[in-house]
Amino acid sequence: MDICIMNSGFGSRLKKYTQDVPKGMVPLDDGTTILSRQLEILRKSGNHRYVITTGYLDGMIQGYLGKQFPDLDITYLVNTRYASTNYIASLELLNGLFVDSIILLHGDLVFEESVARDIIDSPFSTVAVDSSLPLPAKDFKARIHEGKVIEIGIDVFGTDCLACQPMYRLTKGDWNRWQQEIHTFCARGEESVYAEHALNRISSQLDIRPLDVKGRLCMEIDNEEDLMTARGLLEKQNG
Repeated sequence: MDICIMNSGFGSRLKKYTQDVPKGMVPLDDGTTILSRQLEILRKSGNHRYVITTGYLDGMIQGYLGKQFPDLDITYLVNTRYASTNYIASLELLNGLFVDSIILLHGDLVFEESVARDIIDSPFSTVAVDSSLPLPAKDFKARIHEGKVIEIGIDVFGTDCLACQPMYRLTKGDWNRWQQEIHTFCARGEESVYAEHALNRISSQLDIRPLDVKGRLCMEIDNEEDLMTARGLLEKQNG
């Protein structure tokens, strides 16, 4: 299976930790970074091809993973305009690259192995949600109707919404339709929006189901508070 991890951005809300390293290389403990933990978990589910989008300090990611994971099949795509675009521009770089279903996730996600396994094993398109959490004020929410995700965004609220994390499994058909709409947005110069804006425009054509992690660890590291929370949870899990 193809797995795409987005690692282009600067991570401005973690500036204290990303002055000298990309966001994915921020340490979770003495020997583990966000990105290395992702790859250690994902590789347990089989032999995958990895595509990693980079931008800020991109050469550092290549060098780091070349030493840490020399056996993995990794393709790097550099978004040279990472400072002036949102990650929709990074996803545009994937146009025509994949021929089957894919796993798509943000490079700042920390998640349990069981969550990754459930996403990978899903027989249909899916995205991680968590019914155990209150709706976040500034992070992604998913609007769900009749068992399908019909809208994802930070300004999505309502009793039909759940907290959402950007970890997707997408069938070939759903990914191709989303990719076409991403291309349409970028061709119009709409590159400062989330890629989910393009997804929402065509959600009626897609069949994306919510995968409820129900309190299992699956969170983005957006700021120092998130990082401290993740470190504490992992320390507790590891005893």
